[in-house]
Amino acid sequence: MKGVERQIEPAGLISMEFSILKSFAEKSEWTVTQLADVLPADAPRISRLVSKLVDRGLLRRRRRTDDRRVVLLRLTQQGKDLSEELRQRVNEHENRLLDGVSPEELETLRAVTSKILANHAIMEQSRGR
Repeated sequence: MKGVERQIEPAGLISMEFSILKSFAEKSEWTVTQLADVLPADAPRISRLVSKLVDRGLLRRRRRTDDRRVVLLRLTQQGKDLSEELRQRVNEHENRLLDGVSPEELETLRAVTSKILANHAIMEQSRGR
């Protein structure tokens, strides 16, 4: 079991559901399409996961007033509380993992990881994904 998953499992979430909840720290309202653009999952999967989060009372849906076709998602108070609690747990876990790693080493790791991810994205695009 992965470390982050171990931190969020007691809340009954999988990592992609946690990623959806974390997205609301950056922006208060999202559409499923917007979430699918920034998360590593397609819109149908995001939509299914959002429905589960709505059913659990962690997210709520509302239609945009100027375009009723657009459904906006927002965290409920319960979702905000859980998201904050889980982010703290995950941050503490990550801090323990990085104990003894210098800021310079961490910056090197981030730079190399960024290059690898960029190369992966280029490879995926060339495969037509």
